[in-house]
Amino acid sequence: MRDTTIINVIGRRVWTAVGTPALEAEVQLACGARGRAIASPAGAWTAAHPPANAVAAVNGLLAAALHGLDARRQEDVDTTLAKLEIGGDRGVTRAALAACSIAAAQAAARALGTPLFRYLRAGLPARMPLPAVDIVADASPASPFRALMLVPFAADGVDEALALSLAIQRAVTELRGPGLAVDEHALEAVFAAIERSGFVPAEEVGVAVDVGASRLYRDGRYQCGATDYDADGWSERLVRLVDEYPVASLEDPFAETGELVRFTPLVDERARVVGNQLFASDAARIAAAASDGLASGVVLRPEAAGTLSELRGAFDAARTASWPVFFTGDATVEDTSLVHVATAWQASYIKLGGVGRGSLARWNELIRIEAELRPSPSLLHIESAARLVH
Repeated sequence: MRDTTIINVIGRRVWTAVGTPALEAEVQLACGARGRAIASPAGAWTAAHPPANAVAAVNGLLAAALHGLDARRQEDVDTTLAKLEIGGDRGVTRAALAACSIAAAQAAARALGTPLFRYLRAGLPARMPLPAVDIVADASPASPFRALMLVPFAADGVDEALALSLAIQRAVTELRGPGLAVDEHALEAVFAAIERSGFVPAEEVGVAVDVGASRLYRDGRYQCGATDYDADGWSERLVRLVDEYPVASLEDPFAETGELVRFTPLVDERARVVGNQLFASDAARIAAAASDGLASGVVLRPEAAGTLSELRGAFDAARTASWPVFFTGDATVEDTSLVHVATAWQASYIKLGGVGRGSLARWNELIRIEAELRPSPSLLHIESAARLVH
């Protein structure tokens, strides 16, 4: 048995595909194995909480706490991390915990000579998550929706799902051109592009709408370009959207969970209401939201949850509620651990961003894992449209 005692933890600043800083943690074991993980805050670095602070925390407090622990005992690693009083911005703190926790798991897997997804699955069959790919995106307040994502239900495997998404993305560009607002006109273009590519919208290729309403929320109102809405007006616009278009889901349709009490029953028979920032990848918040009927799906982000064990707790809470789970992370980093976690835990979907807006590392890693699992076709997990839509 190789010695999987943690002997060193290193934090460093690395860079994303779009030239912004990120935090990398490296965990070194007595046997020589190393694991690395990259994390970005769920929000953003600030002048008060720069990357240097997170790097210093990893090299100091976190490294000292993890020294001497067995990397194979993930619960011990994560319990130790979760107890630390790091201070500072919560998003930055969670990112540091996530990087160290996942790096420890990566190191343990490498010590055993196995891919991370096989290490984490603990004997269960690994299944592929279905990619959800950004086709049109604009995070500015000028657009009512942050992104439109394709969910290629009809694809026979991950490679085909990604190729299909790229073909439809090219068709969208031909129909509407680049750089326009992400609104109902963009949605019409996406549905037209799906049909032009030979697929049936909603049945063979779904469209998920990432509203990202918090970026529009100011002083109790939703401000979109020159128009603003109160909560009722914004709800009416979103209900009309579901009435007129067969969208599969609406992600973070409001900035506050209280508005979901009235909104979710209005659309939930036709489109899933998915919480991302609203639930912050927190198990207790997810369980409470499920109990109150606030949503019917969730997006989980390691940097929001913190440790791998906390992420697992949030995942289990969603599955207890029979919610589909989307995994997401910073699409501009080279790190591929998110793909392994989503595969090992049999997540429903993984958000991969879009071509031209970041790294393709996760896309390609998903293809590699699929190739490894392909000799056993039963392990390939492509969700049907009925999984996302009731």
